[in-house]
Amino acid sequence: MKLNADIIYDSLSKQYNAVIGGPVVKEMTLGRPEFYMEDSTAFTAGHLYLATVEHLPHRPSIQRGAVLVCIGENAYLKYYRDRMTVIVIRNKADFFKAYHALQEIFDRYDEWERNLYRNLIDGADFDTFLADSKDIFRNPLFVLDRSFRSIAVTEENPDWLSLKGESLDPVSLNKYMNSFAMMTEKKGAFRISPDGNDTIFVNLFDKEGQYEGCLCVMAKEEPFAAGTEKLAEVLAEMLENAASRNPDMIQDEQSSVKGLMMTLMNELPISQAQRMLLGASNNKVPYLAVCLRFSSQSSQIPSGYICDMFEETFADSCAFPMDNGIAGFIAVQDGRQMEQTENKLEDFVSGLYLQAGISNEFTDLFDIRIHYSQAESALENGDLLNPGKNVCRFSDYALAEMIINSLGGMPAEAYFPAGFKEVLKHDAVSGVSYLETLKVFLEENMSFSSAAKRLYVHRSTLIDRVERIEKELKLDLSDPDQRLLLNMLIKAIELEKSLRSQ
Repeated sequence: MKLNADIIYDSLSKQYNAVIGGPVVKEMTLGRPEFYMEDSTAFTAGHLYLATVEHLPHRPSIQRGAVLVCIGENAYLKYYRDRMTVIVIRNKADFFKAYHALQEIFDRYDEWERNLYRNLIDGADFDTFLADSKDIFRNPLFVLDRSFRSIAVTEENPDWLSLKGESLDPVSLNKYMNSFAMMTEKKGAFRISPDGNDTIFVNLFDKEGQYEGCLCVMAKEEPFAAGTEKLAEVLAEMLENAASRNPDMIQDEQSSVKGLMMTLMNELPISQAQRMLLGASNNKVPYLAVCLRFSSQSSQIPSGYICDMFEETFADSCAFPMDNGIAGFIAVQDGRQMEQTENKLEDFVSGLYLQAGISNEFTDLFDIRIHYSQAESALENGDLLNPGKNVCRFSDYALAEMIINSLGGMPAEAYFPAGFKEVLKHDAVSGVSYLETLKVFLEENMSFSSAAKRLYVHRSTLIDRVERIEKELKLDLSDPDQRLLLNMLIKAIELEKSLRSQ
């Protein structure tokens, strides 16, 4: 296994009084040590040389990337330090023992590399990769999937990560994301300190370059040694190779029903196996469709994490990213469970800075896209008509949605019958509102007695007022089609006023 000067120095300094100096190359390019031969005047890049100071030439040719381990020191070493990495063993040391110590360093890392390749060939899980690496890093190791769930750990009770198989709680996630700063596209190792813990992260990607999770090394047992980042990159590459051979190691397992729902939502052809599953499960379980979106555009919480938390929070549920939101589906059994689900959803969205729209209940999975559209509509109408409301039910906004769609993009005024504008002109200058009178009268199913009570007027006064309204409108209120038109116009006017006031 190729190493770099930092890794060699870290191990060598545990046996000798050593110092390192000169330009350090971070790439792992160094092979096993070789004796410096006195008849040579060149130090070649990628080579690790061992020499005693008295045998070094005064002005040799030095390539960048060459490394020298020197026993003893003198003034001539400044020339070397200006051009290459120099590790000086200060105290008196046996040349061949130092050579043997360097060989042991390479032996150790070669054995680690062999174990990693054996695990890769054997199809070992991530826990095995981490267990075989803990002595190399001498600190706790974790692997998070793309939903920020710990899927492999080397200790059972980490400080700021959840236990294996669990997602981070929202508080921990916010701490993580504040430090992580959405660096899910970053290549190579980098350091941040979530909750004060110095931690090295290396993102994991699939073959298409999509973010799949990350390897974490936390400086809990001892501070990081120089070169740890490069070793973490080696381990991360092995984990990526293992995941490419067996994607289930890092990807969330999707149930058959969830896969079917995703296929239907994306309007893709269903397979024969999915068709059989649909026939076996369709029209048996009632579902609610939920559309989730961030209430703040600045939220950094990943959608994969929200999907994972949604499925943990609601039994018999599934969730996946969809367009500019998240599609969730919850199985409900009865009305009491429906109320409990809505209450739990209120807590869920408020904790994650989300808004949710809920569809009507449905059982036919072929209609899944229609009911998700209901949830989207509820969310959009709720945002327009009741800003700040976290959970919006389609049933509360169905009439508003139908009326808005029925207008066909034209203002309500375009549908006014003859005389309707005269009613509005009357209301503008009179203390008596004909429109309010008409609205209440229609809502009370044209009952003069009931409408008079709501309007606080005498019955005969209301009869006279309705006759004048009918004359002004040139409509017959006994005609159900004309009553429907008036009801829809009144509702459309109210919606337009509400939107203008936002």
